[in-house]
Amino acid sequence: MVRLIPVVASCVFAALLTLGCSANPEQSQGQRPILFAPGLGMSTLRVDVDPEGITFDFLVPVMNPDTPALDVALESGLPRDSVNNVAQWLALEIDSNTGAASNSPGVQVAPVSFGENFAKECPRYLDMAGGLEALGWKADKTLVCAPFDYRYPPGENTFVTDLASRVTELFKETGQKTVLACHSQGCLMTLHALRTLNQEWVSEYVHSLFSLAGQFSGCSDCVSWAFSPGWDWNAQDPDGSPVDPTWVGEMALGLQPEVYADTVLYRGEVLNGESVLYRATDTVQLLNDRGARAMAQATKRYSLNSRPWFQKGNRFGQQLPVPARFVFGSDLSTTIGFDFSSPNQPRPIMSDGDGGDSSFMNRAPKNWTRSVACDMRELPGVSHMEIITNPVALNLLSQTASVAAQEVECVGP
Repeated sequence: MVRLIPVVASCVFAALLTLGCSANPEQSQGQRPILFAPGLGMSTLRVDVDPEGITFDFLVPVMNPDTPALDVALESGLPRDSVNNVAQWLALEIDSNTGAASNSPGVQVAPVSFGENFAKECPRYLDMAGGLEALGWKADKTLVCAPFDYRYPPGENTFVTDLASRVTELFKETGQKTVLACHSQGCLMTLHALRTLNQEWVSEYVHSLFSLAGQFSGCSDCVSWAFSPGWDWNAQDPDGSPVDPTWVGEMALGLQPEVYADTVLYRGEVLNGESVLYRATDTVQLLNDRGARAMAQATKRYSLNSRPWFQKGNRFGQQLPVPARFVFGSDLSTTIGFDFSSPNQPRPIMSDGDGGDSSFMNRAPKNWTRSVACDMRELPGVSHMEIITNPVALNLLSQTASVAAQEVECVGP
């Protein structure tokens, strides 16, 4: 995991963005608001365990290395003698026949709040918020966080209704359409919202989509989490998982041949002198072969390719009703899968990307965006987490949010 680069929210930082100090952080009246959807495991969740009468806040430790996740849980109500029960409480139950996922009995999970308290909802992104505040946005007023229950895939949590409600409120408060900004998994949630909400409503209330290293497909290396140990409280574990093996939000999305083509993503044990090869179309077989049968069943239910909203773009090339811009890093060695053919430790299979997501994923919008040359911008050498404080990326977000939708400029070179 890459730590965030500290950002000083000052005119010095604003100058780096080539916008000088003309923006006044206090002048937020009438400014176009930004609603930001975070990445996997970087939303603060409120957990209610009814049988025990316990309520506490939860952050995935390895995804929030600068925030003491265990302390957050303890200070918000988790009894110390219940620390070892949290993983079980947050695990999902997957129906062996239908693949449907549900909370453990008596457990309720939701975002701690939505668009009300950026620092509490999305602590990993405080440096990004500081950079945008230096340019005139104001946290919890014109810059709000949109947390969600990342254990579930798009359409299986409250994100769409939460987003629609908060965007409507922002329009009433500012008189402006909202820019939907996002990072990583948050972009898949945002795409789902843009595809499934009433399109006239979207055109009336949403200004544009701005993606920072966004996920718009299934994640190839994430599939391995289904047959790996789950998360633990050690935030500094370099091999620590960001999920429980039952969380279907990433692992049951399937992998799309339109994105990965026929690339070999996994290699299995050697049979008859040859290792078994797994491509995008072999995801369910891979999960079954590696013993993750419940997740294989869930993938049959939740795979993106089975969802009409996803196929609007991925298969039929339908554009969004608002301008969309995609900025991401590249030219960094990135894991896309694993080779299990060796008798020793699995070896990662590498490709190009931003060190977190592969270029296959980052370039997925090419299948449906208006103009690849205009709408997409690659920043060589910028990592998956560095992108959220990168001056070029924030400059492009600021420029996009500062003009009318019909005047949004290209981000491409």
